[in-house]
Amino acid sequence: MSKLLEIFGKAIPVDTAELIWHWLLTIRTQHQPAPPPWQGELDSTLEHLGHHDLRKAEETLKFYLFEYPDCVFGRMTAAALCLYQNEVQEAYHQAQSVYLRQPSNTMALYALGYCQERLGRPAEAMAFYQDCIKFKSHLQLPRHRMAAIYLQSGRLDKTIREYEMLTTEHPEDISSHILLGHLYLADGRSEQAVDTFNMAILSHPDNFSEDGPNEEIRQLLDSGCYDQAMENILHLMEEMGPQPDLYVHLADVYSQS
Repeated sequence: MSKLLEIFGKAIPVDTAELIWHWLLTIRTQHQPAPPPWQGELDSTLEHLGHHDLRKAEETLKFYLFEYPDCVFGRMTAAALCLYQNEVQEAYHQAQSVYLRQPSNTMALYALGYCQERLGRPAEAMAFYQDCIKFKSHLQLPRHRMAAIYLQSGRLDKTIREYEMLTTEHPEDISSHILLGHLYLADGRSEQAVDTFNMAILSHPDNFSEDGPNEEIRQLLDSGCYDQAMENILHLMEEMGPQPDLYVHLADVYSQS
């Protein structure tokens, strides 16, 4: 189903360079005074990155790394700078230097997976994403990308497993519930799809409408007019966009077919 195409794009809109920059700022804010060997040059670099002044950021970072070449914060800053400059291979090398020093650093692991995926190496990317989850099972971004890679390779069972974990770890995420329901439908598990869509309704009742065209669809379903109900549902989806209650009706149709 076309809805499943959304899985391929999950996490892609997230700017990984910005993600690293925010991660570094969070560390800087949480540590007062700054964590060693954090120095003024690194603060300046982050400030320049925040203003997207990449030339000045590169200048200040060069001095900092010359003095502190083993600093993981400096290397992650370098990885972010490289991604801002679209130098993916060099960003990978910078994040790798952090990984070699801190194998459990999930920011470095995610950056490595992201770079490998950008470089067209999904199997290698998957290994880094899996390590992210091993250390922090609640992380959404690596699970989204793992599911996308599994779906791309035709592993529907593995894709379903990742979305089952996403809905368990983040029950408030309605989009994951909806996509999991569609995955169940694609796998021929209509009863589980209906249960999943209904769970989304119970979790977020305000997002679902009981009035309007849905009443007509319910009447068609009650009368056994499944083909006409399907036609109405698909038309409304095209006209109104992705409405969760329409997915529930769609699941009802599949469960009777």
